[in-house]
Amino acid sequence: MMRRRVFSATGIKKNISFFCTVFFSVALIAAVGSMIPSSIWASEEINTIRLVAARYVDDNERPLSYPTTLAYDTTRDEIIVTDAGKSQLVIFNNELFPTDSLDEGRGIVAVTSCLPHKDGLYVTCGSTEKGNGFIALVNPAFIVEKIIRISEINPQLGKFTATRLVAGLNNRFYVLHIEKSAVSVFDHNWRYLHDIVPKDEKLGIAEPAPIQALDCDAQGNLYFLSEERGRVFVYDQHEKFLYKFGEKGGAERKLARPRGLAVDRNNDRLFIVDYLRHAVSAYSLKGNYLFEIGGKGDRPGWFLYPTDVTVDSQGNVYVSDTFNHRIQEFSITTQTRQE
Repeated sequence: MMRRRVFSATGIKKNISFFCTVFFSVALIAAVGSMIPSSIWASEEINTIRLVAARYVDDNERPLSYPTTLAYDTTRDEIIVTDAGKSQLVIFNNELFPTDSLDEGRGIVAVTSCLPHKDGLYVTCGSTEKGNGFIALVNPAFIVEKIIRISEINPQLGKFTATRLVAGLNNRFYVLHIEKSAVSVFDHNWRYLHDIVPKDEKLGIAEPAPIQALDCDAQGNLYFLSEERGRVFVYDQHEKFLYKFGEKGGAERKLARPRGLAVDRNNDRLFIVDYLRHAVSAYSLKGNYLFEIGGKGDRPGWFLYPTDVTVDSQGNVYVSDTFNHRIQEFSITTQTRQE
């Protein structure tokens, strides 16, 4: 089903205004481009990083408030941004032009994240007057088709407020929620199956590692990020633990307060956004550190308390630069170093 588009004189004025904004943004990026590290050495490779665009407004030309979680829709080639300050989802096309938005007027509240899926768009919503959050299934016309209340389908779980989720290749959903630090696993009908509880040693004792974000690669391997431990826990598509990597710390190559991660399926890389270090670190899928993007600042190419990252089908990297109230897009070109 296609979304309905309405064109008017007002819309034409909006496009002219947006063009001016884009022109100014591009000029500003070009002016300060020399301030952004253009290439970073890693092993036998040179990674050239270029800032493509920075966007500050939604489809109604209102400033983004506090952009947080991100998602990439492979079918529509769109970036979906959660604007927590306005409790809305803002959709950007592959040129990072805002095209649509979904807010409380369409039946979603206290939005925390979303998952583009073959069923539609799953949107996690926070607590309501009933005391529980819910997951809304939204169709391509941005109409809520179904409300999923996990605690009603699975009363044994009690209160359940989902915050983030990912779909595995095994037709299961992996869900984070505020009531428990584990990853809860559901079948396609949202029947609860079990929990996955990654563990890490602390003072020689294996303890559960709270999970902040998660993603899945092309082989179905699952990546669970622990902000508290500064680690990534990797499981195969059958939920068998494979390995973990990452080191807690505030220096380069370490993770201070990692908040989000995204798998680059085409280049076999993993990007992790670090809220406290104001940076995005790149790793191989085996956990080898590759390079870093950003640093603290408000100029284009820099970050101020970023919270999430996603990657499109071309390998472009998008970062929710939360306290700079913008979304930034980067392209990365990798070349083999010639001796």
